[in-house]
Amino acid sequence: MFLEKTTRLLVLASFIALAVDAGSFTCQPKQACWPSIQEWNALNKTVSGRLKVPVMLSSPCFPSTPNFDASVCANVLDNYSNGTFRESTYGAQQITQWEACGNTNCYPGIVPPQGSTCSLGRISPLYVDAETPADITATLAFTKQHGIRIVVKNTGHDYLGRSAAANTLGLRTHNMKSMTFKSSFTAHNCAASNRQNIGIIGAGVIAEEALTFFDKHGMMATVGGCPTVGIAGGFGQGGGHGPLAPTHGLMVDQAVEFDVVTTDGVFRTINACNEPDLFWAMRGGGGQSYAILVNYKFQLYPQTQWATWRLEASLTPSSSNVTHDTVLRDVLIALSKDQPKWSQNRVAGYDLISPTGVTFLEILPAAGNPLATLKNLTASFNAFLSKHSGVNISINSYQVFPTQQAFYTGQADYIARGGTVGASILLPSRLITTDNFESPSKIDALVSGILRAIQIAKEGLGDALASRVAFLLLKTGAPNTADTAQATSVNPAWRKTLWHLVAPAVWLPGTTDKVSSGVASAARAAMDAIKAPLSVQAAYLNEADPDEPDWQNVFFGRNYDKLLAIKKKWDPDTVLNCKKCVGYLGDKDPMYSCYSANPVPSVPYPFN
Repeated sequence: MFLEKTTRLLVLASFIALAVDAGSFTCQPKQACWPSIQEWNALNKTVSGRLKVPVMLSSPCFPSTPNFDASVCANVLDNYSNGTFRESTYGAQQITQWEACGNTNCYPGIVPPQGSTCSLGRISPLYVDAETPADITATLAFTKQHGIRIVVKNTGHDYLGRSAAANTLGLRTHNMKSMTFKSSFTAHNCAASNRQNIGIIGAGVIAEEALTFFDKHGMMATVGGCPTVGIAGGFGQGGGHGPLAPTHGLMVDQAVEFDVVTTDGVFRTINACNEPDLFWAMRGGGGQSYAILVNYKFQLYPQTQWATWRLEASLTPSSSNVTHDTVLRDVLIALSKDQPKWSQNRVAGYDLISPTGVTFLEILPAAGNPLATLKNLTASFNAFLSKHSGVNISINSYQVFPTQQAFYTGQADYIARGGTVGASILLPSRLITTDNFESPSKIDALVSGILRAIQIAKEGLGDALASRVAFLLLKTGAPNTADTAQATSVNPAWRKTLWHLVAPAVWLPGTTDKVSSGVASAARAAMDAIKAPLSVQAAYLNEADPDEPDWQNVFFGRNYDKLLAIKKKWDPDTVLNCKKCVGYLGDKDPMYSCYSANPVPSVPYPFN
């Protein structure tokens, strides 16, 4: 213990003594400011050998790499769209466009031809595989000493490219996997935050790990729909929606305390009594912005049954022009009329809407008899679909699962449809708030906007791709958790959200720029049509368009100015920065070059 404390003090002392000028985190390889090999070796010693060189996931597929191996490559290709497989290595992102920087990448010929070289693209050339707060402190000290930008990453399940940036020092939290259950929790110097049934997880824990661990204690956790998402980082600090949100609120609503390392290198335990401004900012104001999280402490709930209604149907359109298609219009009008009732009764849902088919998964986790309740709530909509001549039902099934984990296991095939990885994905989106469901005229305007959006997407994609148009309706808002005390900093629109509507664009790695830009443009144009009738313009900051123009308002709402002031207080030198996060520097910082027309990809170690 004495040696650990002494080491921490020495690291902190060097942190203070060696800091560079404020805001000068622009140092690049081959510049005089870039650390020497000896200095990198010294950092490696400080972090107990946890400074590592990334190995790109697909490098075994390239004859030009030293680890070329056809059999290993075959395994990579077989598992390329497996989230667990991808998160096991630092040299991959779940969403593949964030691996590339301009035309440099390590794509394994999913779309032929395969390139001749495997490049880092925007993956950091070195990273610290952190296991302790001291590792984080040392990493921060090193970046401040040398003026290098830092990028924090857990799983790489990131739709805006925030966890990868070329020529930065990576900080990987993926192996910070501690998990503890406290039936009675005593908060740090804050009796008002003492609670029953609290979970404590390290920064690297993912949803399926938390589900398994807390299920053994008879508890549920407010995780999202995808089991491989890390729940303490961007998810747990940016909102965190999931099937329990209509019942218990977002992940940020559950937070009672965080252990963090602030950008001055100090380990702190923060809550409603200790550094309450920082705690508030990290409860919804986004990850990788104010401090680096070590442990997340949050409310759990006793297990209940999970009732589900799953319906899948093909549609027989009345018109090839979706704006004139009465079948899809009828379905969406009926759905919209029932939605307020479902949300008020804490029904969550994951729906997929296309011109030729619909799928619905409605979910009610509750005590008592949730199956009977769900059947009653959905009876009229079910009957409507069953009788409609243009709706051809293939699956119409009610089920009940004894626990949260049983639900995720039982619906794994359906959930996987919305959790695509190993592809390039853009998510233009909007939160659809309660006011859009208040009258027949407002419902008509909302539905007309969705139909126009689908038609625009079809026309933008052209005949070859038009059949792939599909929108996501995620019914995972928090309309039953008012947050009247404003204890969280999440966009206030979440408190009135019934749908998180997404118009996804998906293309395979290696797709030509012409095709990928066309797919992206079609999705963005479609979302513009959806935006038109909305009085509230808001989006989930983790699942949105990285080119959102009014991002401060759309992502953060009225909280942005307060969040920015807290950011400046706790990170005055802007040590932490990321795409469209609070305090985003835009084109002023080289870390964003890969988003630009003049990309500067990572230079591999040893930086020759």
